[in-house]
Amino acid sequence: MIFFLEFLLFGLGVGIFGTMVGAGGGFILTPILLLLFPDRPSEIITATSLSVVAINALSGSTAYYRLGRIDIKTSLIYGLVASPWVILGTFVTSQVGRGPFDLLLGLGLMALCISLFQGSPPPVDASAGAGPETRSWTERCIVDSDGKTYHYFFRFKLGIAISTALGFFASFFGIGGGPLYVPLMIRALRIPVHIAVATSQSLILITDSTAVLSHYLQGNLRTMGDVILPLAIGVVGGAQAGAVISGKLRSITLTRIFVVLLALISMRLLFQGFVAAIN
Repeated sequence: MIFFLEFLLFGLGVGIFGTMVGAGGGFILTPILLLLFPDRPSEIITATSLSVVAINALSGSTAYYRLGRIDIKTSLIYGLVASPWVILGTFVTSQVGRGPFDLLLGLGLMALCISLFQGSPPPVDASAGAGPETRSWTERCIVDSDGKTYHYFFRFKLGIAISTALGFFASFFGIGGGPLYVPLMIRALRIPVHIAVATSQSLILITDSTAVLSHYLQGNLRTMGDVILPLAIGVVGGAQAGAVISGKLRSITLTRIFVVLLALISMRLLFQGFVAAIN
């Protein structure tokens, strides 16, 4: 019973923080599961994490849909493009040992953390019309449930191109893609932070569901059901709370929370991977 309650509370925290920053919680869940279960293969850990993150993304997407902040068309197209590479990532994970896996994930998260310290460029306001820089960009106008209007240009075609790589690495590392999608949506594609956070949840739902199905067919979800159940229950409630909290925070606050969490997790993973590599 204590075991169940511990993972229930853990899932609640993952759901709140993961949805609040649009990262789905995998960047928190995967490294902690790696720490708690050092004897489990990387593909079992990633399969467990992705299954919980997919449930979190479903709950978070539902909340953000009600808030009216998801760019549904963009998330669907990016998700379909990424799906074949997501499946490939689930197969490659089983070929990498735990030490190298932890080091690679830690380095990847640290690189994203460093890039975010540089600050995010402002979104391109479309109210004044297209300029020389944005003539080939895509225009969006989204009005959320609070009546706030997000009218902007963004690099839609570039997002299609990078979705393949993002799908592979998100599945390979078992982090669900949020730590990859959110920064790149903001920095490279120039999507407003609140729209990027919400759209990321919808995209994660598509890609993670694909990865979970692939892991299920490979038999990687059969050994940690006692962990998945309480985590799943916790993230459903946490995701609803995280979506509400997200809307009450400024964009810069969301970014800072994301950077701090990313730095702490990446440093822990680097240490863990280094210890495993030298033993």
